[in-house]
Amino acid sequence: MACYTGLVSLLGFEMKTAFLTGATGFLGGHLAQLLANQDWHVTALSRSIPKNPLQGVNYVTGDVLDSPSLQRSMETSVDSVFHLASDTNTWRKHNPRQTAINIQGTQNLMDVALAKQAKSFLYVSSIVTWGVDHPGLVHTHEQDAQHGLQSWVNYVKTKSQAERMVKKVADRMRVVIANPTHIIGPADQHNWIRLFKLIIKNDLPTIPQGAGSFADVRDVANGIIQVHEKGENGDNYILGGNNLSFPEFIEAVCQAWNLTVDAKVLPKPLIKVFAHLQSWLAYLTGKTPDITPESLQLISHQYAVSSDKAKQQLGYTIRPLNDSLADIQKDLIQRQILKP
Repeated sequence: MACYTGLVSLLGFEMKTAFLTGATGFLGGHLAQLLANQDWHVTALSRSIPKNPLQGVNYVTGDVLDSPSLQRSMETSVDSVFHLASDTNTWRKHNPRQTAINIQGTQNLMDVALAKQAKSFLYVSSIVTWGVDHPGLVHTHEQDAQHGLQSWVNYVKTKSQAERMVKKVADRMRVVIANPTHIIGPADQHNWIRLFKLIIKNDLPTIPQGAGSFADVRDVANGIIQVHEKGENGDNYILGGNNLSFPEFIEAVCQAWNLTVDAKVLPKPLIKVFAHLQSWLAYLTGKTPDITPESLQLISHQYAVSSDKAKQQLGYTIRPLNDSLADIQKDLIQRQILKP
């Protein structure tokens, strides 16, 4: 890798270098490809080389819990470390693994980045670090107090702890934090695709009562690069989208794709009882439950965000929801999940 970048320098090019975790994920894949398209030299850490690697991305095997693999993989003085790898589990049985990945994995990566004299460390956190236990609708801005450390949801707590850890090294290395909201878009394999499949089949058991900000994955990926380029050391940047309640979002999907959903909004106490039963039964079956008290808390939380800071300081943009839904529809038709 050093020979490659040295040759590039001899030829007179100033190619920026990126070390990326989480590149095999939904957002990480879009970010890795966007960086490569913008002529970055991208090194992507992965536990195994993907079967369908992205063009222009150099994959290396390793794990955030394996410090020696990070030492071997990261080159000295990399322009930016983009840390996206995260465990988003919402079943308490897997909390120890989640804590290790989100906390120790982040610490390991920061330690190596400092040792390798990385110029910048960009941590992709989440909107949940402002907390998910507020009653009623809350409007979230970067200057608001963050309450995620007090959350009983392990994902929220560990992301908040990791974010605090990252900020503590801001005097030794430039660090910036991106806080995306709900991320939707084409090529989704494991995230909101589950909801879309339920809507398409009209199998949605109930309509969630929460509200959130639905951001296109391509806007968020571009926003992350803007945070790297223009973000202030130690600052958070909310990368949001269109603020909608879940009933409004599901209605927008149905209208855009000419679908019908018969599900109704069920009382939250009834869903809460069901979530607890599902969670306990899962201990007997060993199968991850479809809904848990933690996932119910996340989808029931009601918030709206302002991305004004990212817009004004970075040039962040938000595309119309219908544009995103049209591209998702094309992707789902191409994958034969949705009929034309």
